[in-house]
Amino acid sequence: MKIEGKKVVIIDDHKLFSEGLASILSNLGLRVMCIFHDGKEAIPYLLRTQVDIVFSDINMPKVDGLQLCRTITKQLKTKIIILSMYEDKNIIKEAFKCGASGYLTKNSSQEEIIRTITKVLSGKMHVNKKLVKISSENGSINKDKFTLNYNLTLRERVVMKCIIEEKNNSEIGEELEISKRTVETHRKNILVKLGVKNTIALTKLVIKYNLV
Repeated sequence: MKIEGKKVVIIDDHKLFSEGLASILSNLGLRVMCIFHDGKEAIPYLLRTQVDIVFSDINMPKVDGLQLCRTITKQLKTKIIILSMYEDKNIIKEAFKCGASGYLTKNSSQEEIIRTITKVLSGKMHVNKKLVKISSENGSINKDKFTLNYNLTLRERVVMKCIIEEKNNSEIGEELEISKRTVETHRKNILVKLGVKNTIALTKLVIKYNLV
């Protein structure tokens, strides 16, 4: 499939990276219509302008890449390729679940970018096989607010908030209408996923990364 002339929008809050990517895509024959540094700014433009592909970072202020995917793919058929520094398998899965068609790391080669664009435009989903391997082998993750949050399920995040509010298992179960045993399971999973041993360590981590 020819990619020349296809309309592209770039969304990334790192100015130097977004401008560098724009240069690469332009040299490949793609038409870079606009560059945005936040998903919130991009949404109105994308809803009124026909674009073939959106290249988006994940971790951005106001509206992140996953929120952007959910919003855009509900209303448009525009293909979204996530181009991020994150290699965690949970984030990759979440990106596709939210509607992304492709996922690449920011150190991807030009050949890999071309391969991804071609597959995405032909209606296929694509993630670099090397990236999948790295993700599955990497038992530890780089700790920051975004990665830690998306390593937890929505229910686990709600339970974690209750824990930080010093509610016991019975109180959490009653509030969320789940059994005490289910709360205990969620609590255990939260500690394991975040790599902490007890509630005190969890609280310190939550405060440090402002998770709730």
